[in-house]
This record gives sequence, structure tokens and C-alpha cells, in this order.
Amino acid sequence: MNISKLKLLVAIVTMPVVLCSCPGHNCEEENVPKGYVVRMKNDYSGNVMVRVFVGDLDGDTSYCCPSVKNHTLNITGEYYVIHSQSYDIAAYTSIDCEDWDDELMESIGEYIIDFNPYEEVYAYYGENYSVEELKDIVEHDKISKFERLK
Repeated sequence: MNISKLKLLVAIVTMPVVLCSCPGHNCEEENVPKGYVVRMKNDYSGNVMVRVFVGDLDGDTSYCCPSVKNHTLNITGEYYVIHSQSYDIAAYTSIDCEDWDDELMESIGEYIIDFNPYEEVYAYYGENYSVEELKDIVEHDKISKFERLK
């Protein structure tokens, strides 16, 4: 393998890590949400979630960082907690998490079933909450203590 092909391969392999990694110390700042409580149209908690990026200049869509475990947890009813760096670039696929195979990433766009899955989004900052604590907040109509983003 020549050096240019090797460099290209390294770039392709490391791109998802760079795109999905934490941008330095900013992840620890208090203005970055610890998590999101969302009200969803459908229960996608068992489906693979991916991040979606649309190119500014060419409009091409790319996908990365498939989440296949504990990314979307049911709190109660239609409310879920999502563990994602950003709620607005999440899309869900028709692929069950248990059926995930890394080779599916090559054609992941064909499996997208919802680019806009959240009807309401609330961000919480400062501290982490357990599912039970979030359930108590939602059931006792105290969700307004979180910042509504959508």
C-alpha cells in the first residue's frame, strides 16, 4: 500500500472519532447540556441512532457515530432521555440495535426513518439525573425547570 492510500485510510478511519469526540474542555462547561429530555413521536429506543451532517456547499448528507446501546431511554409515556451531544442532528434508523453490523454504515442513509423525531426538547445542565429522578420531574409537571429548546 502506498503512502497516499495509507494517509487516506487513516483519515477515513479517524474522521468519525474526530467528529464525535468532545471538543476539549468545553464539554465540562456548565452551558453544555448534561442531557436532554425529549417527547418523541414514536419509540425508537431500540433503533440505531446516527448523527446527520448536511454539507454547506454541496448539500450532501453524511452520517456518523451510530449509537447502538442506551442512547434513548424511556422515562415515562412519550418522554425519553437521550444521551447525545446534540439533539438536532440525531436521526433514527429502521435497524434494531441488536442487529447492528458496522458494514451497515456504508448504506446507512437507506435505513433512516426519522430525521425529526422529537416533538419537544428540554435541556438540563449542571447535574446528571437518573431515569427515576427524571420520571418524577415529568410526572409531577416540573419539566419547566429545564430549558425548553423545541
